[in-house]
Amino acid sequence: MISRCWWLIGLALFAATSAQAATTESAVKAGFIYNFTKFIEWPASTNLYSTFNLCVVGDNRLEDSLQALEGKLVGSKPIKVRQNVSKEEMRSCQMLFIAEDNDQATYDLLRELGNAPVVTVGDSPEFTLKGGMIGLIRDGSRVGFEINLAPANAVDVHFSAQLLKLAKSVKGLK
Repeated sequence: MISRCWWLIGLALFAATSAQAATTESAVKAGFIYNFTKFIEWPASTNLYSTFNLCVVGDNRLEDSLQALEGKLVGSKPIKVRQNVSKEEMRSCQMLFIAEDNDQATYDLLRELGNAPVVTVGDSPEFTLKGGMIGLIRDGSRVGFEINLAPANAVDVHFSAQLLKLAKSVKGLK
């Protein structure tokens, strides 16, 4: 009976630690996403919006952490977090987090954006190889990121040299 109690206590502590680690990783990823906005230049056409639209498609594992960014400023515009946007709505986003692990779904979403100046961010494996702009990656116990310049250059989105220096890898450098 006593050993069973210890086992249950251990299981509860493990579950709490695992949940806290997931929450912490989500918060770190959301922090990265917010800080990316400080080092990206969008084309003038995106200045039409009164808010900075941070959109999410797919199974959003960062939902609570991204929601904490609501109202923070990007330049002089408050962030509006928009969950589960439709394919039609994606083009009105300045940044789109693609929470999709299905390769074909990711390819389809990226193709659907076409030439819209939307910065795409994802944390699925090899996101940048699929055509995404910024991939959040695990580097041991840390979170890092990699950048694919080709899709960004194609829509006139520019990343600062500072951001490129901090990336674990940069694809598409000339």
